[in-house]
Amino acid sequence: MARKASSGGSAAQSSASAAGADSTSARDFDAVSEQLEVLKRDVAALVDTLGSLVGNTAREGRATVERKADEYIRKGRQQADAAVSQARALEEELEAQIGRNPLTAVLIALGLGFLIGLMSRR
Repeated sequence: MARKASSGGSAAQSSASAAGADSTSARDFDAVSEQLEVLKRDVAALVDTLGSLVGNTAREGRATVERKADEYIRKGRQQADAAVSQARALEEELEAQIGRNPLTAVLIALGLGFLIGLMSRR
């Protein structure tokens, strides 16, 4: 009979340990669920931070490109202005040369016209 009591006691112990295991599992599940929520909030914060970093980087990159474009436009205008000034200076020099030596200028123009005429026949 002592055996029956001990086997009956072990069944009670089994059900008690099963209930304890169920409460431990529930606590573990709750802890994991809480950790997942914290992880979700951390990931959301990381996404927001990365988004703002990318946005800032894009704005900085755009500003840099705009500054460089403005600089190149300014330099291009300066070079175009310099080329126009040189062309005007050459024009004025040519006009002055023609004014000093009109006969030479007419002969040069006739020679160039003759050469162009010969080249266009071929």
